[in-house]
Amino acid sequence: MSRLTALLPLSLVLATALTACSSTSAPPAKDAAKVETKDARPVETARVEQGELTARYAATATLQAEHEAKLISEVPGTVLDLLVEEGDAVRKGQLLARIDAAHSRLQLREANADLQRRQNDVARGEKLLARKLIAANAQDQAESEFAVRRAEVNLARVRVEKSEIRAPFDGIITRRWIKQGQLLAANAAVFDMANFTDLRAELRVPERDAVAIAAGQRVDFTVDALGSRQFEAKVERVAPVVDRDSGTVKVTVRVDNHDHSLRPGLFTRMDIAFLHVANAVLMPKTAVLGSRGAETAYVIEDGKAHRQPIRTGHDSGTRVQVLEGLAVGAEVVVTGQASLNEGSLVEVLHDDADGRLAQTRILARTDNSGS
Repeated sequence: MSRLTALLPLSLVLATALTACSSTSAPPAKDAAKVETKDARPVETARVEQGELTARYAATATLQAEHEAKLISEVPGTVLDLLVEEGDAVRKGQLLARIDAAHSRLQLREANADLQRRQNDVARGEKLLARKLIAANAQDQAESEFAVRRAEVNLARVRVEKSEIRAPFDGIITRRWIKQGQLLAANAAVFDMANFTDLRAELRVPERDAVAIAAGQRVDFTVDALGSRQFEAKVERVAPVVDRDSGTVKVTVRVDNHDHSLRPGLFTRMDIAFLHVANAVLMPKTAVLGSRGAETAYVIEDGKAHRQPIRTGHDSGTRVQVLEGLAVGAEVVVTGQASLNEGSLVEVLHDDADGRLAQTRILARTDNSGS
């Protein structure tokens, strides 16, 4: 009995040693799962699909008046009368301001007097030439001088007329540069004016999209200053050449503004739907990496991310057409690409079909590991 009692502690020691060895040589499955989860990079994914695509071009632009002008004083003088102010609507030919033209009027009177004298010389010379009392070249000289003086009279009359600043077209005075009593030099700015009825915007469209844009196409746009109100316009013309520095084509959009709800200078956000594709291979734009001609996307296969070269076509704003590199059903990374390399282990946080379930699994695993 005493011998059995002596052997009992030795068996307990051996059992304890064997248990310690087995625990150090094979880590629990739960710990291995923690290591694997720690190495995986969290990403969000989406599936490549097939469907309809309406290609759209979106851009910002500033509205400009189709008819606008800076009016100047072509003659020097003092501002005698100001007849309009900023914001006034004016009609073509309406008198806007009057410049002192006293000197120009005196020149006109002098030129008229000299013209009358030259006209009398020509009339008298014709009678003398008929009686052969003067030479023919003398009469030619008199007629030539008369023509010169007549041109001087017309020029002086124009200077007098230019002392009255008149509107060249219907519009609105947008700025007044002068004050009453101000002494103006020749070619000094007097007013700015514009016609608000016809407005335009210039867009710079990439050459790939510009080939599908033509005059008459509808353009939808909003104005930041007017909230969510929607406006319509039309493509008026497309430039026939491509800018070689930017690779873009100038597209001019005409805005009918007869109700004067818009004004030049407003910042707009324009959208042109220019092409419809019935059966396009589509993926989110956020999955596309790189620039045109060197595009790639991360594809998930067997829990790993693989960088795949692709070629894209038109886009609808949020989705892009895939021309080469991906098939329908492929799973691509849409968020988290910055942390990935070729072959990186990934943990999918969202998936098109089972996104909520995948996220729930991860949250549950996190809770269990924390407990």
